Amino acid sequence: MSRVGAFGLSTVAPPGWDVRVFRHGTGHSTLHLASFPLPPVDGEFGTTATGRMPSDALFLTLTEYEAADEAGRGLFAARPPSSLPLREFGERTLLLARPGQRGLQRFFTAAGRDFCLYAVLSDGPRSSALLSAAGRSLRKLQFV
Repeated sequence: MSRVGAFGLSTVAPPGWDVRVFRHGTGHSTLHLASFPLPPVDGEFGTTATGRMPSDALFLTLTEYEAADEAGRGLFAARPPSSLPLREFGERTLLLARPGQRGLQRFFTAAGRDFCLYAVLSDGPRSSALLSAAGRSLRKLQFV
């Protein structure tokens, strides 16, 4: 496993997972991590990836926000998540509701920067293993 990063974000992807860090134009940093091949181009919240997502898969994005005077306060007061509990995924959290998918959203501040973590899980027998693998990548995140 090797570290992948750009634009001040990096992590280590689980074996066989796809990871990409990008920025649209002069926008903010976004990291995509998936247990399946990512499309070559996508939006910050991965609507293309989640639309092509196979069953028994996980997609995760970290997208940087610019929230004036909010760093570390209000919606962004939390620390970076280190795990993705299955019980916290729900159908109402999805950006686009799709059968067999559940989502999770967390807002936090790291290194003085505001982020949204958005994850989509498609149902299958490996859900717990996928969430554990993603948690290991979350614990290896670096923000610079």
